[in-house]
Amino acid sequence: MKIKQFKCIEELENSLVRNIVKIITNSIETYGDARILLSGGSTPINLYSSLSQQNINWSKVKIGLVDERLVNNDSEFSNEKLIRKNLLQNFAKNAHFFEMVHSVDDEKSNLELVNDKYSSFMKRLDLTLLGMGSDGHTASIFPNDLESERIMNTKNIGIYSTKAPEFPFNRITCSKEMIGNSNDIFLFFTGITKFNIFNNSMKTNVPISYFIKEYQNMQTYYTE
Repeated sequence: MKIKQFKCIEELENSLVRNIVKIITNSIETYGDARILLSGGSTPINLYSSLSQQNINWSKVKIGLVDERLVNNDSEFSNEKLIRKNLLQNFAKNAHFFEMVHSVDDEKSNLELVNDKYSSFMKRLDLTLLGMGSDGHTASIFPNDLESERIMNTKNIGIYSTKAPEFPFNRITCSKEMIGNSNDIFLFFTGITKFNIFNNSMKTNVPISYFIKEYQNMQTYYTE
């Protein structure tokens, strides 16, 4: 696993944008389309805005979510809302986006529908962008959650329900194995506090440690 440390957030984002564009372009040339999964949160907002301004063939790009909160897509907690606002604009407005929430009232049927809609990502995944929380969680795979524990210790490829330790509690997430099948995985976080959590994760056995141990193709992008 490679850890790339940058002097400032601008250098990090510029480097990550270049690599993401290269992967998308190569995937389109090789396969006819590019399939990527993205994370929510405040950290990648500027990255997504920069990506939206890259003049590539976005009509050949399928964009899905790594995870989502089971909330309406106009909620302040919605990852879909964040992606639509910050990425699906400018040149990237022609990308094909795959939402994760179709019904907030029926979690079971919603999960079945998402697994069906995300079947193309399960067959081939070119790039996944992960973040990491201050508890060492990534995607919506959390410490001290039974469903998350099952995901971390199985080889199942799919999308599952988990429980977060804070509101909104009901989450939807791609499994560890599904993410791990991605040709390229980028982990992006900032701050010395998170770096220490990341650095000590093998001792604390938090979810991100499973990705560190199992997926050598994961590249970590970090700045203080």
